[in-house]
Amino acid sequence: MKAVIFDLGGVLIDWDPRHIFQQYFATRGVLEAFLAEVFWRAHEACHDSPAPFEETLVPFKQDYPHFVPAFDAMASDWHKAVIGPIPETVALLEDLVAKSVPVYALSNWPAQTWPPAHPSTDDYRFLDRFEEIVVSGQVQLRKPDPAIYKLAMDRFGLALGAGLFVDDLAVNARAATEAGMVGHQFLSADHLRARLEDAGLL
Repeated sequence: MKAVIFDLGGVLIDWDPRHIFQQYFATRGVLEAFLAEVFWRAHEACHDSPAPFEETLVPFKQDYPHFVPAFDAMASDWHKAVIGPIPETVALLEDLVAKSVPVYALSNWPAQTWPPAHPSTDDYRFLDRFEEIVVSGQVQLRKPDPAIYKLAMDRFGLALGAGLFVDDLAVNARAATEAGMVGHQFLSADHLRARLEDAGLL
């Protein structure tokens, strides 16, 4: 292995969609049910379309009229879900750059909300450290589809087995391994540091 490929959400950037919707649900249980049964389908539909969220969410509003305020918030307040960088992992990224290890990013992120917005743009300066970033919404593919890993390896110029791919979701890490990367599920910055050291990258 000679390079590291990072997922962004849940690895380098903390995010939680609950921050968008909390005020629209009377109980935590109803909110969690909405997230599990409705939100992720709506999110994937928005993600897979180049159209604005407002347009893509129309069928969901028709099917779930009692959730219309939540869908409106999803379109207008998406930035509330993006909490900010995860300092411990950003520090690992900086350590890799200092060691001249090539770093790339491969993220499931809707094109409509990329790049991440924050009051201080300095918070996301670490994104400039990547030699290239593949944003799934921009290429109209998303993990764990094998095609997005192959596209990323081609763009990054990486041979089979040359890139350690770090993702917080086990299914995405497994799919990366099956596609020719070396998948690693992100559990913590310390756990990742140990893996990078074992691989001779740090």
